[in-house]
Amino acid sequence: MDNRIHDDFIPEEVIEEVRLRTDIVEVISDYVGLQRKGKNYWGLCPFHSENTPSFTVTPEKQMFYCFGCHVGGNVFTFVMKKENWSFVDCVKNLAHRCGVSLPEKEMSPREREENRLRRRFEEIHEWAASYFHDLLLRLPEGEPGRLYFTKRGVNLETMKSFRLGYAPERWDGLLDYMQERGVQPHELAETGLVIEKETQGRDGRKYYDRFRNRVLFSILDRHNRPIAFGGRALDDSIPKYLNSPETPFFNKGHHLYGMHRAHQGIREAGFAIMVEGYMDVIALQNAGFPNTVASLGTALTRDQVKLLKRYTQRVVLLYDSDTAGIQAALRGGEILRDAGIRVDVLTLTGAKDPDEFLKSYGVEDFNEALKGALTYVEFKYRTLVREIPPQNIHEKAELVIKLAPDILKVASPVEREGYERLLSLELGLTLDAVQREIATQDQKKPKKDRVQEYSPQKPINSGKNRDNITDTIICKDNPAHNIPTVNLGVYRAERTLLRMLLEDIAHLPKIKAKLGVSFWKVLTHQQIFDYLDQDGGLPAHSDETVQSRLASLLLEELDISQTERLLDDCIKEILSTQAEERVEDLQARMAALEKSGDMAGAMALLKEIGERLKRGE
Repeated sequence: MDNRIHDDFIPEEVIEEVRLRTDIVEVISDYVGLQRKGKNYWGLCPFHSENTPSFTVTPEKQMFYCFGCHVGGNVFTFVMKKENWSFVDCVKNLAHRCGVSLPEKEMSPREREENRLRRRFEEIHEWAASYFHDLLLRLPEGEPGRLYFTKRGVNLETMKSFRLGYAPERWDGLLDYMQERGVQPHELAETGLVIEKETQGRDGRKYYDRFRNRVLFSILDRHNRPIAFGGRALDDSIPKYLNSPETPFFNKGHHLYGMHRAHQGIREAGFAIMVEGYMDVIALQNAGFPNTVASLGTALTRDQVKLLKRYTQRVVLLYDSDTAGIQAALRGGEILRDAGIRVDVLTLTGAKDPDEFLKSYGVEDFNEALKGALTYVEFKYRTLVREIPPQNIHEKAELVIKLAPDILKVASPVEREGYERLLSLELGLTLDAVQREIATQDQKKPKKDRVQEYSPQKPINSGKNRDNITDTIICKDNPAHNIPTVNLGVYRAERTLLRMLLEDIAHLPKIKAKLGVSFWKVLTHQQIFDYLDQDGGLPAHSDETVQSRLASLLLEELDISQTERLLDDCIKEILSTQAEERVEDLQARMAALEKSGDMAGAMALLKEIGERLKRGE
């Protein structure tokens, strides 16, 4: 009977066992260089760029927190954020690491068959990658491939790390290799590694290898498993570049070449470099730009952009400077821009591609060129002007209209005005005229598609500051909702109460008796309290805001010598503020009644206010 891990539900007790048996310091050490200082470990934050360590791991609490970017949580939070795994995938991997067995359920016949086919697909591709790779590195038949890569400056270590290979100039090399391992030709045809002849032979169907006399680039998924191949011909074969066809288990529009190594580099660099060729990826990653990827022989797709967006909000397009490369940059830039990603375009001079540029000029010159990358709007403007230089007022107006959709989608009002000023200066038009022309184009769009104008009165979105606190922080959790202002004293009192509850859940009955359960002003505090009230423990899996707040709370030192007094002071602060707010509410209602002419109602409220003040409320 085939079984699988139940993806829909993992019991809380199993999740908690995985969390308790996982050493958070050991796990995070795989990603961050940690140094012990006292009870905690410190290192450079892997989630933002910094020179001074502000990232700390607390073994005692099994939590991490960055004082710079305010990201924090438990071991699940860290691995999910770092690897972009789902919670279930994270639990599975950590469970395997610490030796915890997860529950299984019986699979349906359809699920069993799909699972069998997927595993067979993975097995066949692993064998194929080994065949091509071993042939390149060890066998005399692989000499043409070795010569090609040697001429391109690819050393043995790079051949191994990218699992490069060579397909011999034979029709049945892979076929014979696979049949020795029990793989039938029709299975290879289903994976796209061999092709069935259109006319059958005397003894039935005939097949031949898809890749012949080509160097091969293994397409690896994020787990470093081969899922497809890209081949470059070493003779005059057409096409020059040949890729694996799409199958039920491989869609080239969903993957990027080099991502098996680049996901980490993109995180650290803060942006991705998108190039055209496999060799460009290899050359740039080896030169110290591990954030480089390439699409798989196709134009950039929206699914590939979604993949990139998991890791970064900025992409630098580095395509060839010929007509095809320029058009690819314009199309790709538009897709990236529509996804909310900042797009820059880099054009290299003096070389046909990044690989050649690095060989001719070196890493330092490439870094300098990278600093000079144009924004997408600037690149598009330069391209349009170069193709058709505007000669008169009408052509200048047409140019502004062509660029208007791109400028209107720029979120920053400062950046948007910068582009408007660029057009004004370059075209010899007034800034006011350019802005009015662009605004006119916005008005022509359907109302739902119009760009929302920037307003300095709107709440400012920030991942660091999640509460609207008077005299300290202004921000929002959700732009669609008004968030009540939180008094600084109440904010501190709420944090202290939660910190005390995390230290000793026995305080819960007193807090509930004095304040109830819905007194919290900060939404995140309410969520943590609800969890403690219901389960008495920390949530193993919750949103990033809750996990970060939990981490910051647990890192606060608490003086337990005067716990009761501290508890009473916090309750008193919250009750006092509640009383003030009730009086203010009554005063506002009284003013409204006076304004409407209801003097009797206003006098009744005035009397109630006086009685509350006498009672000290």
